[in-house]
Amino acid sequence: MILISSFILYSCTDPLIITEAKIDATNNYWTQKTQMDFPFEVTDPNATYKMFYQIRYNNDYPYYNLWVNRILLDEKGNMLSKKLQGMDLFQSASGEPYGAGFGNYFDYKIMSDSIQKFPKAGKYTIRIEQNMRMDTLKGISSVGVEIIKN
Repeated sequence: MILISSFILYSCTDPLIITEAKIDATNNYWTQKTQMDFPFEVTDPNATYKMFYQIRYNNDYPYYNLWVNRILLDEKGNMLSKKLQGMDLFQSASGEPYGAGFGNYFDYKIMSDSIQKFPKAGKYTIRIEQNMRMDTLKGISSVGVEIIKN
């Protein structure tokens, strides 16, 4: 028990984690209008950063994959970049979910396909929008972002 508590305490205070946050979707539905904003601050613009998506979903999710727009905003809200990214939540052949689960829910941490570099020190926001062909996606419980300094 002490080892588990120590690991949790250490991971919460890891100086390399720039941000780690999740936003719950209302009633397990994520609409295209719902933008999930994750503000954070960069103090070292010379470093590179890894970004991860953290998706919590259940068996009600109707597809095997998920497409999102990842938008990087500066502190004034100006768009610095926009990237369409896809990720598989279920294995296409077997239908088995990726990630760890308990009951009907699964947590999956997926690395973004690129290493991020920021133009200067300051405050930024990562905005995540779902970009599927349905306006309302059922089965998405929460969406999160974790940014780690390399």
